[in-house]
Amino acid sequence: MKITVKDPATGQIVPLEAKPERYHNEQGYRIIYPNGSHFFISNKLGTWRPADDHHVEPDLLIEIGLAIEQQHV
Repeated sequence: MKITVKDPATGQIVPLEAKPERYHNEQGYRIIYPNGSHFFISNKLGTWRPADDHHVEPDLLIEIGLAIEQQHV
């Protein structure tokens, strides 16, 4: 799914793709930037977390999680 988030660090609007994926027996989303770089996140007990050792700023992770959740409403 296509999502758009505002990067809290820069204020820029960033278009992303969130693809459902299972990674190490965890269901979550592969987040893909326009330049092709990507990372995996999953929701554990209501909190979105990176699950593939990729550092993601916590405020950006919150924005991505909210954008995904809004698509499922």
